[in-house]
Amino acid sequence: MTRGRRRFAAMVGTTLGALLVLLLMMSSTASAAPSGCFFFFFCPPPTTTTTTSSSTSTHTSTSTSTSTATTTASSTSTTKSTSSTSTTTSSSTSTETTSTSAPGLPTVTEIPATSGEHGFAYDAVPPPSGVPGAPSMTTTYLSEEGYVEREFKMSGGATIYKQSGNWGSNGAWGVSPSQTNVPYTTRIIVRYPKNPANFNGTVVFEWLNDTTGGDQDPVWSELGNEIVNDGYAYVGVTAQNAGMSDLATWDPVRYAGLGDSNDGQSYDIFTQAAEAIKAYSPTLLGGLTPKVLIGTGDSQSAFRIDTYVNAIQPVTHAFNGFIAVGRAVTAAPLGAGLISTSPFPALIRTDNTAPFIQLNTQGDIVELDAGAARQADNNDLRTWELPGASHIDAHEASYEIETIAREEPTTPVPMCIDGTPISGTGTALDGVNQTNNMPLFEVEDAALADLQNWIVNGVPAPHGAQISTTSIFGLYDLVNSDQYGIGEGGIRLPEMTVPTEDYSVINFSSVSASDLNPLTLISELESSLSTLSTGSISNPTVRAFGLCLLSGYFTDLSQSTLKSLYPTPAAYAAKYTTAADAAEAAGFLTPADAAAAIANADAGFGSLQQPELSIP
Repeated sequence: MTRGRRRFAAMVGTTLGALLVLLLMMSSTASAAPSGCFFFFFCPPPTTTTTTSSSTSTHTSTSTSTSTATTTASSTSTTKSTSSTSTTTSSSTSTETTSTSAPGLPTVTEIPATSGEHGFAYDAVPPPSGVPGAPSMTTTYLSEEGYVEREFKMSGGATIYKQSGNWGSNGAWGVSPSQTNVPYTTRIIVRYPKNPANFNGTVVFEWLNDTTGGDQDPVWSELGNEIVNDGYAYVGVTAQNAGMSDLATWDPVRYAGLGDSNDGQSYDIFTQAAEAIKAYSPTLLGGLTPKVLIGTGDSQSAFRIDTYVNAIQPVTHAFNGFIAVGRAVTAAPLGAGLISTSPFPALIRTDNTAPFIQLNTQGDIVELDAGAARQADNNDLRTWELPGASHIDAHEASYEIETIAREEPTTPVPMCIDGTPISGTGTALDGVNQTNNMPLFEVEDAALADLQNWIVNGVPAPHGAQISTTSIFGLYDLVNSDQYGIGEGGIRLPEMTVPTEDYSVINFSSVSASDLNPLTLISELESSLSTLSTGSISNPTVRAFGLCLLSGYFTDLSQSTLKSLYPTPAAYAAKYTTAADAAEAAGFLTPADAAAAIANADAGFGSLQQPELSIP
């Protein structure tokens, strides 16, 4: 029955993937799109200048100290000069707040930690919840590891780019300024070690994700422990209009004045965040000196990272390397929208000189047609593929459940219909089916560690094998899976060679015979993507449909099957250790993650879930 459901899920996933390809091919000639857009996918930046006003409000601060920013930055796009620091006072509390600015750079103003209606930042690391199985990344953990979290408003004038020349599938995309100095005010959230001796010199920038409302941080949810354990600094950037708007709605006091004209500004906002961190490091990083800047994005934000690498990085040279997790066959537009209509596929330019790791899952091949955008690795590009994994893994889902429960307590947890339910927490989570737990986060940790070694020490990241697929006219790839639902080939983790579960990379919030009608499927897909032309899903039904589709599920192998595979818990642990050691040696598991996974196996437990699966 389980494998029948998995085959059913795979069939629907293939149908949706094929429909996505069809929509992309149709979109360039469709006429039913909003004015200026192509079938809801690609909305180019407007050609008329729109002016927005910067916020004039002030916020209280818990500290009266001020800092002076450094006077230089290494970006090739702007010349830096002497910076200045100003102090303003809020009339409501008579507490000071600090602003830092310099010619040619945005102005940054710290947002007091407890200001606003909620008294905390959106995406703030949550306090411990006490819920069994909750993630370890909490305010207590952050403090114990000597890290601080701060938030700033960033205001300036951004350049909007337009396409220059023809854009082909090879990714060598030219741009030129369409508008300059277009006003915006956004926010950045910063985490870093207080002790300079614990800083490794690298800052990880995340293009925060607007897809499901608010301004989510999937990269941090996956990489947070690796970032803290290895001494990185982190900057989350609200680069898109939907995120700014959602934040201002969520807390109109804390985020008063956030906004821009359109998402054509997003690329330069991301660049200016990097420039600000370099120029104002005494203020923004507590005096740490950044040496390496890495740009990252997940899902919709990965689409934007792809476009940034192809079109913007050759102009700005703002970052030293990139990681994109969960990309699609195409990349993001220069303006608003989720994905552009052309070219198909969108490859990464081969003359990019900033080391770049793309990480795609089996789910990304099934649902986002990522397999059709495959290309050969080169001196500065690696593409990794993780079989059995969904677009979202359980590690990310558990962290985001914690943060969203605090930020949006009335937002329901999607009730996906298949899988293994949570139990033993004594909370409303009991009975909710768990997300696919193939540990994508471990491979993301390895990607960051390998990219750091590549940039700093000149040791290229390892090449990853492709997942075995069967191509359909070069437009879509069918995954060749084993009896456990795990694609053959690709990066091999212990969970694949020493299985304890069946896996599916997609799930459903509801399904019926009528839902499988092609016209119904294409209508649902178009509805989801047309909503995303603004960058954010607000419809709870569409949100649940999309999240379940991307989350997948797992089911435990029966006790009798586990006993036949592993006569004793020690036999299981021995096989698992051998597989983990091989994955670590290949560069796809960090030593810390390998040690933790082996310890779990030695304790007699299978893949992480709530409650834990005991090996008989």
